[in-house]
Amino acid sequence: MYKLYKTTRKIALGCLCLIFVGCSYTPYRYSFSLIDPQSETMNFEDSNVQFRFVPSSENIWVAIKNKTDHDINLVRDKAEYIDSLGESRMIHYGYDYVQEVWDFAENDLYVSPITIDPDSEITGYVWINIWPDFCIGQDRFSSRSYEIYYLMEPIFPRYSFEGRGEELKDSTFNLILPIDFGGYISHYTFTFMINDVTE
Repeated sequence: MYKLYKTTRKIALGCLCLIFVGCSYTPYRYSFSLIDPQSETMNFEDSNVQFRFVPSSENIWVAIKNKTDHDINLVRDKAEYIDSLGESRMIHYGYDYVQEVWDFAENDLYVSPITIDPDSEITGYVWINIWPDFCIGQDRFSSRSYEIYYLMEPIFPRYSFEGRGEELKDSTFNLILPIDFGGYISHYTFTFMINDVTE
């Protein structure tokens, strides 16, 4: 009887594996380029600051280096992502999406600037900020972190059930990152192209 149970269990587990593997979605693979300012390495620098980018379907990894001899600030509250249709969206910038959402809600929908010390670099991810449209409640713990993470909107469709990623081929999007140099703000604008989308 025990041997029959083990055999049945193995068959059931094998069938489940086949179902999940057979019904799984293949993720889209995107190819990006930085076209304005043009850069094959997706880097840009001037005499004051250096930017490096690695876009993906879910977010954009961004490194910002302060090349000056004084503090500068990334003005996150004025930073924008502009999609291929021209719609401007607020962004989160950091390493922990859930923590960024909680901080945004706790600070009355305001995001404080990030200070970059002289000759140092910050790195993090850019996510679309959908939270002006939603509310996580008065208490920061009123929504569980997995619920906030589940509601995260990727920058582009990751799978076919999230949208038609292949239609984004040859489209462009922009990222505007304002840097405060202690008295004047320079709005660095970057235009990216989606060169290819495959499954």
